[in-house]
Amino acid sequence: MRFGLLLIGAASAMLLAAPAAAVGKKPHQSWGKADVSFADYRADSLECSNRAYGVDVVLGPLGPAVGGNNYALDPDVQVITTTYIRHVQHAANYDAVTQLQAVVDSCLVEKGYRRFELTRQQMATLHGLEQGTPERQHYLHSLGSNASVLAAQGI
Repeated sequence: MRFGLLLIGAASAMLLAAPAAAVGKKPHQSWGKADVSFADYRADSLECSNRAYGVDVVLGPLGPAVGGNNYALDPDVQVITTTYIRHVQHAANYDAVTQLQAVVDSCLVEKGYRRFELTRQQMATLHGLEQGTPERQHYLHSLGSNASVLAAQGI
């Protein structure tokens, strides 16, 4: 149970800190809405991220053998390889992030936002801005609120 709470907390933090990196949304994509004010952009982002908080995440099956071993996820299993543990962590993270990102995406669509593709130049500028900083937020807002950018780069 503790692992599940930690996983959900980590996945939620990832969505808030770096939504572009989340599963279901490629790193070279962002969300925008023409002419949205910065205050509304931030409020909508926070509201949509908060909708993912507390979502019941259902982890899927882990699949067949890992690295030649076919261990079941069973509390009675005593020998678990590092490779298997990494596989379980990756599968659980993927499931959680995918489900949480779907909640955020749905909220943004409801609010009139749409995805757009960042150009190489825009990505280069974005990479130079530290995640979570006002400069990065303002830069993404300047792109996402620009009707011309959305028209030319919309997905």
